[in-house]
Amino acid sequence: MADRSNAEASLGGDTPQAVSSTPPDGLVEALVRDPAEAPAARVAVVDLGSVAVVTLHKQDRLNALDYQAWCQLAATFDGFGNHRDLRLVILRGAGERAFAAGADIGEFPRQRQTAEVAVRYNEAVAAALSAVMALPLPVIAMLNGLAVGGGCELAAACDVRISARHAQFGIPVGQLGVMLGPVETYAVARVIGPARLKWLLFSGELLSAEQAERIGLVDRVVDQAELAAEVAGLAGTILRSSPHTMQAAKQVTDMVDRGLTLRDIDVVTRLTVDTYTGSELKRRVSAFLGRSAQETKEG
Repeated sequence: MADRSNAEASLGGDTPQAVSSTPPDGLVEALVRDPAEAPAARVAVVDLGSVAVVTLHKQDRLNALDYQAWCQLAATFDGFGNHRDLRLVILRGAGERAFAAGADIGEFPRQRQTAEVAVRYNEAVAAALSAVMALPLPVIAMLNGLAVGGGCELAAACDVRISARHAQFGIPVGQLGVMLGPVETYAVARVIGPARLKWLLFSGELLSAEQAERIGLVDRVVDQAELAAEVAGLAGTILRSSPHTMQAAKQVTDMVDRGLTLRDIDVVTRLTVDTYTGSELKRRVSAFLGRSAQETKEG
């Protein structure tokens, strides 16, 4: 479902580069400062070299996702494939009330009330979710408020979800009479399973962050004041880890819920060669053995 052109190839067509192993300067600030409002932009990117912070910003509508936002998300995440220094992406919503409170219902008369235009809209949603899932780098969702409808689906497309305690989650599409497409369904079902997704769809229930954590929709729940530090801490751990290992962790794990293809086998072969060839593995093993020998000597 998440296969998009050569998204599973190494970034920039090369092996990942061993760049900064610590969170870049300005990361925490980028996680708490909202971008200046721009009428034509629904998605803002702060490029910190090894980390990109992507912010959904349409605060007057709780970061609701319109057709333009979905298109911008797809283009943004597709573009990350050419960023050789990038190690991870953090996706957040502007403000303190919402990650993304679903679709922008105000544009429904233009975008979703005939089959012809609805297909175009659904293709934009599918392209954005697929681009997030197919990016061969960790994507962390920072959830500071409502993640409803398309916002919940977008959060599920990310690899890890860290939530503020006041956030809520759900997909109450029955209230509007719209339906999930196959990519939207796949994005959520791969995280919580088909049965729990059906419950969300049938009940229209909004879950608390703690309830979402219990069903696996959220990985960590923290107080709002701790959210930026928690996300930055995970980013630091990823940056200190081998970039080869982190890419393999995402790509190989994502193969588990589908039948393996010949392309998957090629990807695993390439990842294996990248991981076990070159100086990085030797350097990391040597450093570990050196520390162990020193600790034994001191003990």
